[in-house]
Order: sequence, then structure tokens, then C-alpha cells
Amino acid sequence: MKMKTIYYLLLLVLGYGLVSCYDDKSTYDTKEIPNVELDLNGVSETQYVAYLGKLHIDIPVKKNGTPDHPDLEYKWEIELSSSAGLREVLSNERVLDTIASMPIQASGYTLTLEVTDKVSTLKYYSVFSLVVESQFGEGIIVAHSRDGETSDLSLIMDKDISKGFTGTEKIQYDDIFTSKGEPLGDWIDNVAYTVSGATWSTYQNILWMAGKNGLFRADCRDYSFLETGKIIPFVTETYTSGHFYLAPQTTILVMNNQVYQHLRQNDAIFIKPEVISDLGGLQSNYVDNRVVAAATGDGTHSSGSSIWYDSQVGRFGRFNGAFSQNKCSLYSSSENDDNFPFDPSAVAGKEAVAGGFMNSSSLVMVLKDKVSGEYSIYTFFTKNQDYTLVNPTPSYLYSVPAAIKDLLDRSVSICFSTVDPIMYVATAREIHAVRLNIDGSLASSLKYTAAAGENISILKFYTQGRYNVNSEDFDSDTESLLTLPLNTKAVMMATQASDSEGYVYLIPQKDPGTGNLDEEKQVKYDGFGKISDITAQGR
Repeated sequence: MKMKTIYYLLLLVLGYGLVSCYDDKSTYDTKEIPNVELDLNGVSETQYVAYLGKLHIDIPVKKNGTPDHPDLEYKWEIELSSSAGLREVLSNERVLDTIASMPIQASGYTLTLEVTDKVSTLKYYSVFSLVVESQFGEGIIVAHSRDGETSDLSLIMDKDISKGFTGTEKIQYDDIFTSKGEPLGDWIDNVAYTVSGATWSTYQNILWMAGKNGLFRADCRDYSFLETGKIIPFVTETYTSGHFYLAPQTTILVMNNQVYQHLRQNDAIFIKPEVISDLGGLQSNYVDNRVVAAATGDGTHSSGSSIWYDSQVGRFGRFNGAFSQNKCSLYSSSENDDNFPFDPSAVAGKEAVAGGFMNSSSLVMVLKDKVSGEYSIYTFFTKNQDYTLVNPTPSYLYSVPAAIKDLLDRSVSICFSTVDPIMYVATAREIHAVRLNIDGSLASSLKYTAAAGENISILKFYTQGRYNVNSEDFDSDTESLLTLPLNTKAVMMATQASDSEGYVYLIPQKDPGTGNLDEEKQVKYDGFGKISDITAQGR
């Protein structure tokens, strides 16, 4: 922007003043108009700022050669909507120093600096285009609470978990909704990252959140959010609980222990698939303890591959695929095979403990007998021996020995390696790796002990957010989707030193295939309150 642009008003005023003087030189006093200068050297006409980032513009201003003259006052004003005439004053200081909380806009807002000489009442202007961009990249989302009643989100970005990250502040965005002035007003139990859109080029990065009182959908560009009524508009029953799971081509919501599905093309709406009628006449679509095992990462190119345990009928249920005619079904006795290690239609008297995707091809469910308290681990192949995709097929039944039963009894969190036959079991102080062997045996070993004064609350296997959605998007010509070195090679852990002091750890694996964790290379992130969930956000 050239300096002469700020003198247009002055020239008009000078011109008018000269004509007036010429008309009647004897009547009016002539006064020298003060010289007010706005130094725009090196200041771009277009200013770029990250959404919720720091907006800092320093324009030196002088009056008669004196900087920061007391006769001058300032107003930074932004035009939020030209059609509605909506404007907002951002600052009355010479230096604009504020948080860019206005909505993301690539075309740019009109930002104006108005300088007023209080003595002469003359005004001077400098006009900019302000482009607000989203800088929320991939990383780890932390749902946590400062007051023990309501939750907020913080985003960790770091070189090991954010492609192209070069910053120094690891907690890149803290308490996102509070900083926007839009608190959620709910305690968040569960957060899941996925995408929404008809094609790769139209995908939007979104977060699904399940709270104590309702559901939320947040757009990762600016974390604007929708609430329950926009997400399940056709549901009349009262919300009591929810949990989201990524599944091939869809997202599954377990609400009030019932299955709902979201097609990526449907933007925000979840719908309830058909109700399953059991042969005995009982209608059921029940998910015990909200536990679902769903294929992610390398398993997401299949059409189905999601299972759960229906304790009302004592059977496993499955999601057949987003585009299947019968989207949900219970395993029936007619599907059982003498070669199966268990009959998926006859598993009565259990409760679901944990579920997940393991070893690039297996769905795993951990069930506990309601009477004896004994555990069993059920696995289902999603690929046959020729690596052809199949409906989830019973593959192994593991009886749990006493030592591992003790671990499961004391467990606070369980997760599965998506690339190895490893189940990680976290107790309050330790992480153990349980290997599921092909001979039907289990072997466990201690892999990690938490720092003194901290207790483990959450453990998850680390995979990049977009890799979880569809691994086939990666390592193509899209530079931003190249996999990071720790993708599928680390675990994420949350610990608490107190209800107001939470930590997040990223712990790399070592010795591939063993489940060993490299404590020396772990990275610790602090500054959180009571952590209720963590998840990997993609880009």
C-alpha cells in the first residue's frame, strides 16, 4: 500500500480550505493543518492470521514528527458483513493485538485503522484485507475439564504427530471452545475424528463428541458445532449416553445402547438402521456396554467389519455395510460352521468389556461371564487366507488364565495394536502387553510403569486420524497425507496426578511385533485438567 493513499482526505480538505481562503482572505484565519503520518513501509495490504491465533499489526503513527502523539486516538474496525452492515471495533490502541475469533474467510475481511486528531478533528485511514485461515492441523485432541463439570478441547501439535509442524508451542490451541466464547456446557465422555463429504476432494474434517446430556459435531476448521437436534433429528427417545466408532465408509453411534449410522455423504445426520428381529420373536439391536469392534486403518477398505455383543439375546451382532440392504444383523445358528471355534449365535450370559481391530485383519471382543467372572476373548477374521475380504468370521476363542484375569479385573483401559496380535491392558500404574498366539494361548508381560504420583486413565493405540478413516488415502501424490514415522508405532496415554492436573503421553514402540514400549523416547504434554478422552485428529 503506497503512502499517498492516506492523504486523499487531506488533499480534499486542503483544496476546500484554499478555495475558501481565496474567496474571502480577510474574514478567515489561516491555520496550518498538522502533519499526521502513518508509516506503512513493509506492511502488506493483505494480512493473514490463523483462526484463534494472535492478530498483531503495528503501524507507527506520528504527528508533526512526534510518535504516539497524545492528540491522536485510534480505532481498528472490521467489516464482518458488507450486506448487513455489520462492523466490530477490535481495538482502540495504535497497535492491534487481539485474538482472531471471527469466522474463517479466505476471501478476506475489510480491516480499517482510523486515526483521529482530536484537536483538528481530521481523520486518517489505512485499509487492509484480513484473511482468516484455519491452522488446526493433525495432532492429538484432548477432552478435559477445568471445573469438573464441563469439558473443553485442546489440540496438541508436534513434529511427531503433525505433518510439517515447525512450531515451538506444543499445546497449539488450548481450551478451544472457551477461547471462542462458545462453551459446550456439557461433560464430554467420548471424541471421535472422521471426515464428512461425498468425495475425497470435498471431505471436511470433523469431530463427533458424546456428552452426558447430548451429542455434538464440530467442524475442525474453526470448531463451530452442531448439537443433538441437528445430529439425530428423527429420534424422539430421551438421550442417556453415546459413543462413536469409526467404521468402513461410515461412523457408528451407539446411543442408549442402540446402533445408529452416519454416511459420510449425509453431513451431520445419524439414522437408525432397521430393527433386528430374532428368530424367537424378540426385536433387538442392543449393544452391551456401548462396546463395538470396528475395522480402522488398514481394514477400512472393507464394506462391513463391525461387530458387537447383544446381551439381550446372547448373540454377536454385526454391521454389514453402509450400502447393504440389511445393514445390521444378528449371527444366526444357520451361519455356524463345525470348523468355527465358537458359535457366534450362542454366547449367552456375558457382558462386553472391550473391543477393537487387531493385526490388520481381526476384530476382537473381550467378554466377561456374568456368573463366574471369567473372561474369554473372541476374534473374527475380516480377510480369509487369500486376503480376500469376508464378513466377520469366527477365528479364535481364547480362555483367559488367572494372571491375565487379574490384569483385566484391575484394568482401567484396553486397546489393541492394529498391526500386531497385541492387546494392551492398562491398570492404574502399569501397561501390560498380552499377545494372542495362533496356537490359542495368551502371553503377557509388563511394558511400562507410570511416573510416580500419576495414575493411568486412558490408553489408545496411535494411528494418524486420516489413516484411521482410510489408509488408502495415504502415501499417494497428496503430500499432506504422507504417513508419519510413529503412525501405528506408538500408544497414547492420559494420566492424572489430581483431578485438576492431567497429562498426555506419546510412547513409541520398539522391537516390532513385541509390544515393547520405549520409555526413554516418550513425549509428555502437560497443562490439562481432568481428561475424559483423547483421539488423533487428522487433516
